[in-house]
Amino acid sequence: MKRVIILFFLSICLIGKAAAQGTAGDSAYVLWLNQQIDSYVAGRNTAALDTLYAADFVFSHGSGKIEGKAGWMTTVTRANYSVRQHDSVSVELHPSLAIAKGKMFIQKINKDKTDSYHLRYIRVYTIRNERWCLVSHHTTHEWHDR
Repeated sequence: MKRVIILFFLSICLIGKAAAQGTAGDSAYVLWLNQQIDSYVAGRNTAALDTLYAADFVFSHGSGKIEGKAGWMTTVTRANYSVRQHDSVSVELHPSLAIAKGKMFIQKINKDKTDSYHLRYIRVYTIRNERWCLVSHHTTHEWHDR
């Protein structure tokens, strides 16, 4: 009886922990997180982003420019993104790994004009310290509105 009670409480703890974190097997959570990250980018919320990007995060732009976490965070603080909206996102789940593929519409307000463009991307998420974090963003195609 003691073993049953211990197993029951252990199961409750593990299920509660997984649900609270949106861990492995939860593609809906990864979809939400994927958009939330870019909402934080548009809001220049670098404190929140710092907790969601892996220390070794790499951002590969459509232009060919590659930035690490520190460089991308500097870009976020300087840029004025009014929109970063995802579309047609799919998530491929593996144990402790998620690959997100999709499209994104971006509007960036500059001093003298607003740039609007679209991109296709691949993002890699992994679980570190019992939380999903973004390890890599790779733009595979970019096109600008005329």
